[in-house]
Order: sequence, then structure tokens, then C-alpha cells
Amino acid sequence: MTADQLISDAALLPTSDRLRIAQAIWDSLPEDACPAPGPEFQAELDRRMAKYRENPGSGMTIDELRARLEADRAK
Repeated sequence: MTADQLISDAALLPTSDRLRIAQAIWDSLPEDACPAPGPEFQAELDRRMAKYRENPGSGMTIDELRARLEADRAK
């Protein structure tokens, strides 16, 4: 089976199964398989971290984020 066949077959599966497969593949990758973020991405991460450090209260917990996303989906 080729990668293209596997991708095509996986696309027919329910979303929950596709997510399980994607997570299993991701977890199986060696730590050094993912390239470091590029300079623009790193600059954006640095900018956001600096903004958070200036005002830590501006952030939100993962639970707050999830609730916000769920509320936006319900609209």
C-alpha cells in the first residue's frame, strides 16, 4: 500500500478514527523529525510571549479557550 492509497482510504473513515490515526503517527515520530520554527514564526511566538509577560492577566486557560471556541461554534 502506498502513502497515497493510505491517505485516500483514511479519508473515508469517521473523523474520530482519522484523529486517532493522526495522533498515533505524530506520536511515533522521533523528536528531531519536526523542523524548528522558521524565523517569522519564532518572531511571532516571541512577540506573543512578550505581550503575555507585560500583562499575564490577558491570557486564558485551556479550559477558557475551549469554552470560548464552543460558544463560537454554537453561534
